[in-house]
Amino acid sequence: MVSTRENFTNGAKACRYFQQLMLVVVVVCLGFVSSTQINPGFQFRLSRSGLNYGSTVALDILSKGVQQLKVPDIHGSTHIRVGKVSYDVTSMHVTGFTKPSTNVVINAGSGLTWQLNNAGLSMDGRWHYKFRKGFIRIQDSGSFDGHVSGASLTVSVSLGQDASGHPTISSTGCQCNIDSVKIRLHGGASWLYNLFIKQIERPVRNSLREQICTLARKAIDVNARARLATLPTEIVVGNDWVFDYRLVSPPAFQAEFLDSFHKGEFFAKGDPTEAPYQAAVFPPATSNQMVTIWVSDYILNTVGYVLYKRGILKHNLTKNELPVDEKGVLNTTCTSSTCFGFLVPQVATVHPNASVELEMIASSYPTASISTGGFRGNFAGLINFYARLANGSLAPMFKTKVSVTFLLTAYLDNMVIQATVTDFSSKTKLTQSEIGHIPDDVLNAAFNLIANIFIIPNLNTVGENGIPFPSIEDVRFTNTELEMDDHCVRIATDVQYSPPD
Repeated sequence: MVSTRENFTNGAKACRYFQQLMLVVVVVCLGFVSSTQINPGFQFRLSRSGLNYGSTVALDILSKGVQQLKVPDIHGSTHIRVGKVSYDVTSMHVTGFTKPSTNVVINAGSGLTWQLNNAGLSMDGRWHYKFRKGFIRIQDSGSFDGHVSGASLTVSVSLGQDASGHPTISSTGCQCNIDSVKIRLHGGASWLYNLFIKQIERPVRNSLREQICTLARKAIDVNARARLATLPTEIVVGNDWVFDYRLVSPPAFQAEFLDSFHKGEFFAKGDPTEAPYQAAVFPPATSNQMVTIWVSDYILNTVGYVLYKRGILKHNLTKNELPVDEKGVLNTTCTSSTCFGFLVPQVATVHPNASVELEMIASSYPTASISTGGFRGNFAGLINFYARLANGSLAPMFKTKVSVTFLLTAYLDNMVIQATVTDFSSKTKLTQSEIGHIPDDVLNAAFNLIANIFIIPNLNTVGENGIPFPSIEDVRFTNTELEMDDHCVRIATDVQYSPPD
């Protein structure tokens, strides 16, 4: 009796694996929890249809694994009133599995409930026992078939956060029902044992129901909670960057979707100084797709902050970086009107037959702002103009301060987020000169010439290369849409999983 019950307890592993796989889906969707209440840098929304699709995929994967499930042999002994019984249950195999239907319910304001209905499992194996009482020895052996049908499991969970900012998870309910358990013994005196087997099928069914929920609660309250407590809250990007993606507030559960709210800030590695910005509140939106992601311009601003702070935003421009047919633009002695010496005559007078070089340095943090009209960038800097003389030396000419505003229009092309410059304006002002006074309108004309042949083409090249949509093995994104909104880019997409053959 005891051996049969333990045997079917092993069969209950299927329900436990269902639950564990669902926990993985939940953890991936919800990310990591932080106790700091600030506006998120990005927001992730998973719709009920997305959750159900994820649970269906997980169940399909599990169904294939159940057929190959290795059930360990069971050996033991027990004392009964008339003596001691030793038993062995060996060579157990899963011979059939009925995949259950699955459904995920989002409990508004609290958490998730995962429902599995009408699962079935069939197993066979070998049994053997020995009875000993004094000099009396009795043993018998044979095979068995076991069938569990009409099994259902409903598990509810809630999520929160601890003082260290890691997520917590708790089971809030579990119900397991099994319609029937059938056991048939073969070989030996099985014809006799089978007369009484129905007397133990009900206790086995009740034991399975209790143990499956016990396993489910342990998987949530012990195993999953321990894993979540050790999850990292940031990722190293390249060699010099750290991206903080912890949650800044607990997940929000609505009837048709759940939202997670992430920090979304870049730091320089080894320097977790907060950027002097605050993310704007995301505008509300509705979508029929499985997944919706809001990406704030706050993330871009933290990148600019780190670049400026580390002194990376500087560049020396020479004629060698210009296209072949444009290298003469930086000459001081000109043969055409599209030439620096033509626009700024003092340059040609003081340093004839030379080439202009620009030392460009950011003077403050660059900023970015996203709106329905596109992506607007603002840059302020200093430009030192030099003349590269025939003998190779540099002669300082003048210094300016410049402010630049440009507008990028973003679009999605073949799962790559691309952009193109649709507006560019600048203001340039002289701050120091070794070659006499230069009017601001002349400086603006000269800078715009350089912008048109170098800055704007390079921005367009970066925009054309774009940002590829994340690639996940065996996953394809479909019905993907990109929309610019107030202070954010919103991406909505469906997901299709195609497992390898």
